[in-house]
Formats: sequence, C-alpha cells, structure tokens
Amino acid sequence: MERLKVGVPELDAALLGGIPKGSLVLVLGPPGAGKSIFGKLFLHGALAAGNGDDAFLVLTSEAEQSTVETMSMFNWADGIEKHLRVVDCYSWRLGGKRSKYSAPLTSLNDVSLTLGKLFEDCKVTPEKDERLVVDSFTDFVRYVGVDKSLRFLDYLRLKLRELGVTGLLLLEEGVHAPRTIAAVEYSTDGTVKMRVSDQGRFMMASRMQGTPLAQKWIPFTIGR
Repeated sequence: MERLKVGVPELDAALLGGIPKGSLVLVLGPPGAGKSIFGKLFLHGALAAGNGDDAFLVLTSEAEQSTVETMSMFNWADGIEKHLRVVDCYSWRLGGKRSKYSAPLTSLNDVSLTLGKLFEDCKVTPEKDERLVVDSFTDFVRYVGVDKSLRFLDYLRLKLRELGVTGLLLLEEGVHAPRTIAAVEYSTDGTVKMRVSDQGRFMMASRMQGTPLAQKWIPFTIGR
C-alpha cells in the first residue's frame, strides 16, 4: 500500500509510513489544537517534493492570502505560487467572488463542480501524489446542514479515491452532536484526533484503513 507522509515523524511511524494514498482522513479537535496548521504542513509535503504535484485547499475559514502568509512564516513557501490551488469558499462570506475557483458555502453542488473543474484543469491523475485539505468541514455543516454535507462527503471520498488524491477533512470538536461526528467517521477512511492542554498540543491516529494502530498521544509542535 502506497502511503504519503503527513510531516510529523512520530505520527508517520505510527501510520507505518503515512496515510494510504487516495484516502480521506478526518482531523478532529477543539479550537486551538493545531488542525489548520497541521493541514498546511500536510499540503507543504506535496509542494516541497518538487515533483510538480499540486496541493488543493478548500478554504472556508480564512482568506487565501492569510494561508500563504502563514505557510511562508513557517518556511513552507516552496511551490506555493505555482502549485497551491484554492477553492475559495471564504470570500462568499464577505460578499464577493475573489478568484476563478470560488463557490458559495450554501451550495455544495457548486463546490463539487468547482472542485471537479479544478481537478480537470490541473490534469489530476492517479500517477501523481497530490493532496487536498478541507478547512473546515464544520462550516459546511453549519451552512447547509448535516445531511447535505454528508452527501458531499460521499462524493468527495469517491472522487479522491478515483484520482488518487489524499485528503484531510478538518472538523471542530465540541461543536457537533456525537452522532454527526460518528457519521463523518463512517464516511472517511481514518481519524486523527488532536487536543491542546497546559502541557502543549498532541495528536493521535485512532483509526486508519489497512493500518494496525497502537493508540498513543504524540506531541505536536507547530512549525516542526
């Protein structure tokens, strides 16, 4: 099974080398646990490889420029200009369309079509090692409800598997009902949990397809 490293050595070791290619993994944690920065680190893995592979970001929580500035601050700017591809769902919240690949949070059909067009324009194929992050799925649930969001999730999972794109789906803990989280887990291929305390930030892979796991909390240092 081909695997893609996530960029945290201890987690990659626990995952027997990384996330299985073409899978979609839930990243679950409370605000401040480091989910967004972990997603950026994961995308950096594609950009830094220097193979011309694209990193895709479905962005609901901040402007694209903020993402670029954060990644640059951590010296993750390799390939951003040419190979970071954003589906902008954030600008809609500000009342406008800011890029070619924009879609409103209230229409997951538009999000699906825009993402599909982006994949087509970038000539995504299973032979590449490309990555996608959805930051965050919580916003889709808030704006269109659980049922429509889960249908979108089923489409996304199948699309990524078809194209060999490996994805992270970020979800806020403490916001959704337990049965919503359970339904999202059912529709994804693995779960990485994150937490934050006075002792720092930690992460753990609690489930992953094709991977026997010894569940253990791993320290996660932002910028590592």
